Amino acid sequence: MASMEKNVLKGCICLSGFLGLAGGAGAVMLARQTAFPRTLTLEAEEAYEKEHGLWGDFSSLERISYTVKGLGGYLLHCEMIPAKEPSSRYVILTHGYTSNRLGSVKYLSVYRDLGFNCIIYDVRGHGENEKTAVSLGQFEAEDLRYLIEDSYARWGEGIELGLHGESMGSAISLSVLRSVSRLRFVVADCGFSNFYDLMSELFTARHTRFLLPAVNQAMKLCCGYDMKKTDPAGAIAGTAVPICLIHGSADGFIHPRHSEILSRKAEGYCELHIAEGARHAQSRAHIGEEAYEAIVRDFLVKIGERESGEALL
Repeated sequence: MASMEKNVLKGCICLSGFLGLAGGAGAVMLARQTAFPRTLTLEAEEAYEKEHGLWGDFSSLERISYTVKGLGGYLLHCEMIPAKEPSSRYVILTHGYTSNRLGSVKYLSVYRDLGFNCIIYDVRGHGENEKTAVSLGQFEAEDLRYLIEDSYARWGEGIELGLHGESMGSAISLSVLRSVSRLRFVVADCGFSNFYDLMSELFTARHTRFLLPAVNQAMKLCCGYDMKKTDPAGAIAGTAVPICLIHGSADGFIHPRHSEILSRKAEGYCELHIAEGARHAQSRAHIGEEAYEAIVRDFLVKIGERESGEALL
């Protein structure tokens, strides 16, 4: 399986062998490798979900396909999977790095059980979308803003809309709060607090930290973005949107401290749940659908009671 971890680690290993020989070229190489990752096809993602028992009954569900224009007219491929019963509740699910919209299938039963229509989509540079630079949150949050606006226009101004994101999808879902406040909630699973800080940790662990400024400069020149500006922690500092953070205690890639940082930065209602023993992006699989759904359900009940004295569910 391709993953953010494999892409970054592979780049770090390659760079270690060329230290002092071609530092600048190595920085460009790693920048491009991170911004233009090898992504999974829809078929490969489906096979993975089925192999790990996360596909459920998705093949039999109604799926409404459509496209939405994101930042700069960039086309996003989307699907809406209706709730089990007619409902005005909607959730947009954002997948992780190198995955695609089918990577969100594992969460559908959780939300459909709770009465939500589910919107899944391919993040820029992933799935059926045109290949382009991936910023892991900066450009993608703007795409999500357009998708949020489209959701209100397409499904009704009166809908109750929330977000769910995994890993990179968590960063995107939190980063959009910098410009969007008309949301009921965000559930952010195993996300990072700042992209540059995450890369700093990974480079430091492999004794290549000194190369990071050059890599970031290469990102600016070759890919058009500054890793420091992919900053979910900064985006949530002024929002009142309720946030539920979930992170595996055994996450060896994005350490749980990132979610701890996010919980301290949040100014509105925020919960932090640590899934004991779960590795990166494995909380849903590790603790099981029932336990994961209970976390989401209890969170929604609490925010509903806080806002109106009545449970949201």
